[in-house]
Amino acid sequence: MIAKKNSTTRSRIRWSADNSILYFDGRALKMNEWKQFIEELVSAAEELLSQRLLFREDGGLPEVDLKVIDDPSNHEAGHYFALDESDSWRKARLTLIQNLRGTKYWDRMVDLQGDGVNFLKAGVDEYEADDMKFRELLAILMMVTCGLSGRGTEMTSLRYINTMEGDRSMYVEDGQMMFITEYHKSMALMDEVKVSNDEILN
Repeated sequence: MIAKKNSTTRSRIRWSADNSILYFDGRALKMNEWKQFIEELVSAAEELLSQRLLFREDGGLPEVDLKVIDDPSNHEAGHYFALDESDSWRKARLTLIQNLRGTKYWDRMVDLQGDGVNFLKAGVDEYEADDMKFRELLAILMMVTCGLSGRGTEMTSLRYINTMEGDRSMYVEDGQMMFITEYHKSMALMDEVKVSNDEILN
């Protein structure tokens, strides 16, 4: 027992002499390839968001001002920082419809009947599938670029908007996106909720 306490196990992680390769259990992870992987994920997410979700033909993304005052004390269900701007939902929908009009996706998603607009189920299903794919890419990027990641259940239960069950997990803080995870693994023993704070640099 004493020998066990005073000894250490073989290290499973080590770096190459020039710090360019990380070895884990004999498997090599090259840092330049890891950076390229992150860049490709970002490019894929941005392209999907721009062309398939925002219908921007120029392939660009709208500027987002993160110099906002996000009030974490607002616990109202259905609230998050983007709704601080007056009439934000209507403005967002109008912008999206204007972008959609004239693109190849218009006829696949919209059926005009007189002055009314009906959205076609097949087109909506395709849009929602793209939305799900974008969220998956975003979740991976959050996990691999924000330090130590939480457990699967913690990361997949993040909320961007307040609900009746609890407050949101994502906030804007000093020009950065911040997300907060909670887990209850030791709740039964310690009677204490542990909180982890991660940030995405702007």
